[in-house]
Amino acid sequence: MRVLIAHSFFHARGGDTTYARTLERGLVRAGHEVAWLSMRHPANDPSPWERWFVPWRDLRDLRGVRATSSAALRYVWDLRSQRFAADLIDKFKPDVLHLQHVHRHLTPSIVEPARRAGIPVVWTTHDYELICPAGTLWTNHATCERCLGHRYHEAVRHRCKRDSAALSTLAALEKRTHHALGLWEKIDRFLCPSRFLADKLVAFGVPAARVTALPNGYDAPAFEPAPGNGWLFAGRLSEEKGVHVLIDAARTVDAPLDVCGDGALRDAVLAVPNVRVHGHLSPHALEQRLRRAAVVVVPSVWWENLPYAVIEAQALGRAVVASRTGGIPELIESGVDGLLVPPGDASALADAVRQLLSDPALARRLGDAASARVRARHDLDHHVTRVVEEYGKCIGPGVL
Repeated sequence: MRVLIAHSFFHARGGDTTYARTLERGLVRAGHEVAWLSMRHPANDPSPWERWFVPWRDLRDLRGVRATSSAALRYVWDLRSQRFAADLIDKFKPDVLHLQHVHRHLTPSIVEPARRAGIPVVWTTHDYELICPAGTLWTNHATCERCLGHRYHEAVRHRCKRDSAALSTLAALEKRTHHALGLWEKIDRFLCPSRFLADKLVAFGVPAARVTALPNGYDAPAFEPAPGNGWLFAGRLSEEKGVHVLIDAARTVDAPLDVCGDGALRDAVLAVPNVRVHGHLSPHALEQRLRRAAVVVVPSVWWENLPYAVIEAQALGRAVVASRTGGIPELIESGVDGLLVPPGDASALADAVRQLLSDPALARRLGDAASARVRARHDLDHHVTRVVEEYGKCIGPGVL
């Protein structure tokens, strides 16, 4: 089978790119041929498909007077990306187009040439971009569903996109335009890494018959049981990730905390004693840090989908303490392969960390169980088989 993966980024930047590259490896290993449509970012890895990558544009420039009508059109429905996609489809002749993260960069305009060519479209939804102008269902320091029923003007009222009136207006226009164009009806299958996300899409009006909950596959590294030391947080240093909760907990835990990541709350983290901030790390460097930690925490307060921060730590046999929010409870059975705490509760987070640091045997038992769970539930070869089955439901007989 020929699979065209579309993702705006072709370099490591988060869970969505981790998944897309992992899926590519799994598909190739299973004997399928994979092509890429992406953008020419300066940090990209080499690719034989680079000639079809769309020129990069930095959306951070879309502020104030820079948000012109022409920029708005490219942000919502980029005709240039559509032309690149049409050319690549004509060259590669894929059996299926598999979208990953395409909003605002490639934009969903690339769906049109696939539909004209009779090629089914599958979309893995890594977040809430399909239904929320901010992409997070989070605004004004709380979870949010104000845009339910296509009420996208709420994003403008509350300045949901980076607290910018211009960007929030563009994001609302994007969602309004996609609704008017019937984007959801142009997609044959939506794959959601968590049941929580699948249920949210359906609640917002995405046809349930087109939505499948399918946990992401993960190519787990070798498991080398070893005791760890201290606790670790890896992720964006932002409010929705619960970094303020982490800070409050760190002030009461007498053990070193390693923080791997960067973001708006970096200075606040640096001000906490006994905290070592390492900034953004390469995947290899992060793996080494994870292997040395006794406990990994994921204190998110927003509705996480399927955070790789949990899966990566579990695969390495680390005990994970995480918030009971969004799709996280689908990854952890509290007391069996990790611990769950109420989101926003710094005292509960600190208590759980202290419990595991003071009881290495318990931490080891939870970590071992977590590693076994990841290898069983997220096995890459099994995941690829399931994905190809979903392709087959869209393509019909005679192709697989």
